[in-house]
Amino acid sequence: MRHIDNSGMDLDGLALAEAVAELVRIPSVNPLHTGPKAEEHGPPGEGAVAHHLAERFDRCGAVEVVLDEVLPGRPNVYGRFPGRSDQLVVLDVHTDTVAVEHMTDPPFDGRIEHGSVWGRGALDSKATMGVMLALLDAMHRDGLRPDPTLLLVGSISEEAGGLLGATRFRPWVEQQGLRIDQLLVAEPTEFRPVHGLKGLVLIEVTTRGVAAHSARPDLGVNAIDAMTPVLAAFAAEHERLQAVPGATELGSGTLSVTRISGGSGGNVIPDRCSITVGRRIVPGEDPGEVLNELAAIACAACPIPCDVVSLLPTTPDGKPASPAFYQRPDSRLVQFLARTCGTEPTVAPFGTNALRYSGLAEELVVFGPGSIEHAHQATERIDIPDLRRLADVLTSWLAPS
Repeated sequence: MRHIDNSGMDLDGLALAEAVAELVRIPSVNPLHTGPKAEEHGPPGEGAVAHHLAERFDRCGAVEVVLDEVLPGRPNVYGRFPGRSDQLVVLDVHTDTVAVEHMTDPPFDGRIEHGSVWGRGALDSKATMGVMLALLDAMHRDGLRPDPTLLLVGSISEEAGGLLGATRFRPWVEQQGLRIDQLLVAEPTEFRPVHGLKGLVLIEVTTRGVAAHSARPDLGVNAIDAMTPVLAAFAAEHERLQAVPGATELGSGTLSVTRISGGSGGNVIPDRCSITVGRRIVPGEDPGEVLNELAAIACAACPIPCDVVSLLPTTPDGKPASPAFYQRPDSRLVQFLARTCGTEPTVAPFGTNALRYSGLAEELVVFGPGSIEHAHQATERIDIPDLRRLADVLTSWLAPS
């Protein structure tokens, strides 16, 4: 790309910044994160930005634009841009953002200031979508086509709700009979290609006792007391997992109890207690088998009846849908991104849509500008030099001519 200095902001960088800012100004807070501050700017959800993207895809030369309603008013959006070869690449960018209630900045002004674009979603992850739209618009205007065919995806519900957009996109691809060569999932990775993520099994365990007056505990069955050995059993399972050597850079699995609730009053023996348990799984572990193992641990430890339910979406055959994602770091796409950016391949502890895409493409990588450590904060921004750098990387990836 041609760079022209303009007091620290090149003109190409400004165009990229404006493309990102345009998306930031369209609120798309995940409904599970919404609150009064977000609702002042319109209804929650990804509907408005999805329809905007559909229009932008069409103006940028897409030969096919699909609004695929995942939930009422919350569609995925897909745009197909034909290339000069039979290779198919996919860029998946989630369209939802986290809450804005704790933000100290105007959340959706999309201002361009101090060399950055500011506002919720600027970093995570509208930067990548904005840059790609700017590139596609320029290519369309100049009569250029990418070398591979590009399928550009805006997916809902990545920040909360179980990766529902990615969960829906996978069967859509399979129904279309598409063979994906490379799939890039946009997230802030500091331009490091992430080739592995731990998967997740998330369950709720509920013990069911008998209520009674706390003055006569002998007349009841205390559900909280019954949960105590279950907690101890899960703590022991976590320690066991730490003693298992990791087969990849992702290390060993982990287990955490993240929520507990129970009881109805200070003078009532609780007849119910529930905990939420997250089990991070590594390559080689089957989510269905892990789910069964967790249920067995809970039931063996609990002195009274207990229920175990999965809290994540399942595959059509009823299995948990979040296996670990892992790809060898010497794969072609990983090495291309690392070489182009001057970075090193890595793995990451956080979850992304890639957890729904294992095996969907020949090569799968999580990649993008900025750091995940700066996401979800009281202020959010993406630096314009990072947008320029991303534009160069995506241009090389698509190799338009």
